[in-house]
Amino acid sequence: MAKKPQNLLLVTEHYPCSNQESFLETELPYLTKFFNVYLVTRETDKRMYRILPPGVIFSRPSTKSGRLKKWWLRTLCRFSHAYRIERRQGQEEGRWNHNQAAHTLDALVDSELMRRYVLSLPLMQDERPLVIYSANFNNYLYGLTRIKEMGKDIHVTARCHRANMFDPQTGERRETLNYITNRNLDAVYFTTEERRNTYVHHFTDGEFPGKYRVAPLGVPGPEVLLEPPEEDYLLRIVTCSPIEEDKRLTLLIDAIAGMKIGCLDWVHIGDGSQREKVLEYARDKLENKPGIRYEFLGDMNQEERYHYYASHKLDVFLSVSSSESVPTMMLEAMANHIFVCATAVDGVTDVVSNETGLLMPESPTLEQLTAFLEMLCNMDKDKFDSRAELGYQCWEEWFNAEENCMKFASELSAVENIQIDENPEPVHRVFTSWKPEEKVEVIQSEEEEDAAAPADETPQSADSAAGEEKAEKQPESQTDAEKSSPDEKPAENAETAETNDKAEDKDKEQTGEKPEEKAGESDAQPEKPSGEETEKAADKQASDEEDDPSKQQAEEKPIEQEAEELIEMMEKMAP
Repeated sequence: MAKKPQNLLLVTEHYPCSNQESFLETELPYLTKFFNVYLVTRETDKRMYRILPPGVIFSRPSTKSGRLKKWWLRTLCRFSHAYRIERRQGQEEGRWNHNQAAHTLDALVDSELMRRYVLSLPLMQDERPLVIYSANFNNYLYGLTRIKEMGKDIHVTARCHRANMFDPQTGERRETLNYITNRNLDAVYFTTEERRNTYVHHFTDGEFPGKYRVAPLGVPGPEVLLEPPEEDYLLRIVTCSPIEEDKRLTLLIDAIAGMKIGCLDWVHIGDGSQREKVLEYARDKLENKPGIRYEFLGDMNQEERYHYYASHKLDVFLSVSSSESVPTMMLEAMANHIFVCATAVDGVTDVVSNETGLLMPESPTLEQLTAFLEMLCNMDKDKFDSRAELGYQCWEEWFNAEENCMKFASELSAVENIQIDENPEPVHRVFTSWKPEEKVEVIQSEEEEDAAAPADETPQSADSAAGEEKAEKQPESQTDAEKSSPDEKPAENAETAETNDKAEDKDKEQTGEKPEEKAGESDAQPEKPSGEETEKAADKQASDEEDDPSKQQAEEKPIEQEAEELIEMMEKMAP
């Protein structure tokens, strides 16, 4: 194989010795078109799990560093310039404490260990230009950026996922020497514009916006068979994930076991540390249940998964995971015309929406999930096909590897040409919102625009009671409109209405008439209603709730209500 003019050092946490970082399985073949690829992983204990493309050179530290060596490096790092900078920055931001100091020292030790290992590789003796690409924004990244001190033809880039910024379980902010690392990196890549904006807002000082760029993920297109599989009256569900605690497979097993109607065939692709435990649990719960079949197929690489999808009729790809930073498996299902239903956690909402699939609550209850599966069993499969087609169109437009991965690899090959002072043009995807509160905000925003229309276009109501009710509601709707309307058009309409109202008042003063109090005045004074009005409103609301038995029932049975809402969402699923 002919040598390329540039070298690429890809640094991973686990790949190819784990089923994690699966997006690299698609990216690597495209990177080999532009670079001589060298892959280094921090995983020292596990055997190689993936087959690498031809020409990729793989290496990793033979063993983990000993405790004595780490202690000595930790002592040196305490007196380093980088530690002083991070301490000063943390004190200025008010986040420096004992735990933060310990974490900073740990990150500096990891960085120094990684730097020393990379410098020992024969690759560093090659005179060709070198691009270092880290698959994650983790502790050791600062050490990789320090390698740039060895020569001007060395550039360092990284991908940053949401899990690198905030802990998926606790939501707490993760510090990875961001301040000093940002200054040395040539480029940081994010899967969506929203992820980029989050990082720029929380982890940067606003300088050099051109460094922070969007590079969407991609997966290949489907495998096409000459004889497509036949239809099956069963509801065929596939799950694909590591068998770990956060994937909540035991919850899914309990939901299937609780079904009272429907026939279901469930297959799971993947392996993990909880395999034996989950298999035993499935045998206890599902072995003798009528109308239910299940099978654990073990782990498959991407080629094997695509062949399985093409040779089997699958109705739904289901995920009830509690964390999903990079939902590559869902993208693969969409590319293979499979309808995706998933919990709205972490990075799932970057690729799945209520338009391209179905998003469930982050933590569905057992009752909700059982009712959801029963509803799927009774649905017309034409609805699955039509929604799967929308998911396929989404993949084709936004997540096609032929376009995304090729563009990303090409940009890495010319990373030295990135203009760090220029702000990249944002790329937004238009998804239908699944969140009820967002839909309410949109409706209220429209009502606000109608309420704030100019006086000569919107006639005044003669009913004073309706006017008072409108005046009481307007401050709340204005607040919602400000949240849901970034272009501030409702505010402009409100100013126009206020100007017209003042003109009318002035005319009435000249003719001797007393100006009337208008609902628009609440725009200028968005204070809370008076105590008497608030008390009346509260009494009215309490009276309505007493008269309305459905509200009382909803409060007494929140689980049933949530399950019904989920079922109703599925019934309206047809495009």
